[in-house]
Amino acid sequence: MPDSGDGADGTGSERGRKAEIGLRLTREQREHVRREVIRRTVEDHKEMVRNSRDLSLEVIINDAVYQEHERLRGAKRGKEDREQLRFWNQVGREFPRVSEEERERILERIAGMYVDEIMGYFNPVVHKVAAKILPWGLKAMLSRFSPAAWLKYLGTRLNLEENIIISGPLDHIRRLAGRATLIMTPTHVSNLDSVVIGLGLYQKRLPPFTYGAGLNLFSNPVISFFMNNLGAYKVDRRKQNGIYKNALKHYATLSMEMGQHNLFFPGGTRSRSGEVEQKLKLGLLGCGVNVYVSNLLADKPDPDLFVIPCTLSCGLVLEAQSLIEDHLKETGKSRYIRTRSDFSRPMRVLKFWRNLQSMNSRIHMHFGEPLDLFGNRVDEDGVSRDSHGRPVDRRKYVETAGGPRHHPQRDQEYTRELGRSILKAFRRDNVAMSTHASAFAAFTAMRRRSPQYDLYRILRTAGPEHAVPLADIHAELAALLERLRVMESRGEILLADDVREAGAGEVFAKAMVHFASFHDGEVLLRGSGGIYTENMKLLYYYRNRLDHYGLDKKE
Repeated sequence: MPDSGDGADGTGSERGRKAEIGLRLTREQREHVRREVIRRTVEDHKEMVRNSRDLSLEVIINDAVYQEHERLRGAKRGKEDREQLRFWNQVGREFPRVSEEERERILERIAGMYVDEIMGYFNPVVHKVAAKILPWGLKAMLSRFSPAAWLKYLGTRLNLEENIIISGPLDHIRRLAGRATLIMTPTHVSNLDSVVIGLGLYQKRLPPFTYGAGLNLFSNPVISFFMNNLGAYKVDRRKQNGIYKNALKHYATLSMEMGQHNLFFPGGTRSRSGEVEQKLKLGLLGCGVNVYVSNLLADKPDPDLFVIPCTLSCGLVLEAQSLIEDHLKETGKSRYIRTRSDFSRPMRVLKFWRNLQSMNSRIHMHFGEPLDLFGNRVDEDGVSRDSHGRPVDRRKYVETAGGPRHHPQRDQEYTRELGRSILKAFRRDNVAMSTHASAFAAFTAMRRRSPQYDLYRILRTAGPEHAVPLADIHAELAALLERLRVMESRGEILLADDVREAGAGEVFAKAMVHFASFHDGEVLLRGSGGIYTENMKLLYYYRNRLDHYGLDKKE
């Protein structure tokens, strides 16, 4: 079984202090980072121009101006947006009429503007305070509440540490953090994942990580204060031009070169369908091999980087309704008619957090086995092992003619192999909870009643007239639980404690209470004809957490 110790020997705390020092940069170091990221971004684009007949700095800048004007056209014009629009209007007027050398200076200005937006901070004092009061900061985030709502929830106890269940080889990870730079790669379920991960790391005395957080999370001054001082750097996924993407890539790369532990969401964004990630965006993750080679060339004493997959599993998801609506709108096109708008209103946010205080709501955070940059397992001594347990010399992967060399095409293939290993870890470490299993069984039973309907017709069926006898769902769930337990014994999935040993009736009853506590009796209801749903899309969302395991196939 994976260990879950807290580093009682003190080494975890000592390494955590070193990691804090590594994240906290002096003013001079921050200025160095800024200048270096700008320089690398500019050099990247100059290299592109040198290697292309059709590309020029004028074309690169024009593309950025066009894309930013398009982005700002649909944005709500706040102060920052107005300032950015003035900036891009000025760039748009200047760059067509100047020399290539002057365009290079314009490119530096654009990169500098992006770097200033991206850069994160880290304050060890705020880090310690945040872990204790951040749950209350979540209340402050909901600043639009009426006084009556505040009075209603004023006494709510938000000790979230009791509701984040953390498992995995924690002592192993602590030891590796003292000898290498770590890259954590979590699944992405909700906008609250960054908060959950930060609290979980602090709770288990793991070192702090710098990480990219969506720009939208910085919109509230209270949450923004904590994010800005906890090592988060800003990622604006609306910005798609090459200059921004290069600046972001070089910022992440430089932070790893400086030995800062990094966190990337390799799925890129939250899972809209509710599934465990099936595809990864490997851009930022691919920086790892490049940093490793650079560390070897610089003869650094601790050149290694190790990857820690992390699977987040939630019995309830705050944005479930809006996420599945987005997914179906994208996949169904004309076959899907969206009938509801986003439901993530402030009162829903607080209700979600309050539910985490009950026995009915937990978040599982499981750390997988550490991997090297080539997808091999890494043991507690930092030795890479192949699939047969034999030691592997990592340097050999990146050596050419007897020494380490950068080789983009080769390194991309290594990153793809690493991505495949991370996806396997996500599937293996996914925790099946009562809501997932019950939704899967109920959706299967309901769909079986109307085999002539396609998925999108099924998703429009709801109400007591489509009820299924409880006995049918219990039988479906009992068979599903048996298969899940066999899969867990083979190391193919994990089960929550209240699912592993319980019978189908107990699991289903718990799920119904679970759903009702947050989704207002929409997902699973009991009627005279049996069990029915008023929201088949939500049922489908939670069912999808167990998709791609072959569980819907008859044995």
